[in-house]
Amino acid sequence: MFFLTSKRQEEFDAAFTYPFEEEPDAEFEDILYEQLTRLMVVLPQKFLPGIIERTLFRNVILMEEFEEWCNVTVEEFTTKGNAIHDKRKAIVERFNPSAQTIFLQSLHDGEILNAEQHGNNFKLLLDMSGGFTVESIVQLVFHDTQTEGKLEGYYVYDELIENEGGFALRVLSSFGSPYAQWTIFFKDVTAKYLYRPAIYTEPGEVTTWDAYVMALNENDKYYIVKDMDFEEINLAHLSQTDKGIFAGGELLGDTFEEAIERIYCATYEDPYAHFSEPIPTNELLFALFDIDQNIRVRAFNTIFALGEDVAYIVNDALRKAEVNADENIYFDIIASHFNQLGCLEDDVKLKWIRE
Repeated sequence: MFFLTSKRQEEFDAAFTYPFEEEPDAEFEDILYEQLTRLMVVLPQKFLPGIIERTLFRNVILMEEFEEWCNVTVEEFTTKGNAIHDKRKAIVERFNPSAQTIFLQSLHDGEILNAEQHGNNFKLLLDMSGGFTVESIVQLVFHDTQTEGKLEGYYVYDELIENEGGFALRVLSSFGSPYAQWTIFFKDVTAKYLYRPAIYTEPGEVTTWDAYVMALNENDKYYIVKDMDFEEINLAHLSQTDKGIFAGGELLGDTFEEAIERIYCATYEDPYAHFSEPIPTNELLFALFDIDQNIRVRAFNTIFALGEDVAYIVNDALRKAEVNADENIYFDIIASHFNQLGCLEDDVKLKWIRE
């Protein structure tokens, strides 16, 4: 029913281990042998003696066979993986809208904070701060469920299928190989999710609780996670005493660092939005050399947004900039981009473009 299994994933990991495009040195070979030794249970029997005796990489004939097995395994897994991805998108369209938002993204590298059965439903709480979603924490509730296997560590890979009773989700999770394999059969799934305030990601000089609270958007809603659920808090009820930092009667932490880890918001705030604020054209040249890194980045982004319209400023800036200066990386990228646009004047092109 499912293509994705812990065994197939580990076969793929083993097949992807050896870098055939390069010649590894002795130290790297030792590392490769250790990795393959750990994955021997999923490797064809004929390769095992060479791995145990550490002679595989020196046996030309066996290495050709090993390379062929690796190529076939990777190709099959990749092809099937692409098909799984396409099928997933079609299935997710039948989900509750809240769950569509989550499942159209990748849950890869989400930390599994909690996973519990509640009657006929199953709750899964994921910390996505190290993952690939703008949502920072996600609560999934699967309805009318049956489960097999176990979840632990981090949500790594998944496969979604549709069946007569509804849907089924296969998840591989781990703290690192080997993988735990878990399957849930369900009729529906709903999702709730929260974000981190922008000030959490880009705190700047904010290092105290009072300054942090002042930086929060009073028009947003704020939450803490308690018993796998999201509990709204009132900013007016946030307080700091010698006993800790509180939201009403709830202790958030003894320190500023602990307390901010508990706070989430309902609305996504792009913490890097200020980098997209345009610099006025008449200030661009000076902004490119500003001592404030944030202003330089804004100027850089403004130039790329305006393109050929500011070519005259780009040429002046590149004449002024030193090729080997610390900010060279910015000007190198600008020079390459505007050269492709055909906007560099001859003397500037001679200075910056290396044929």
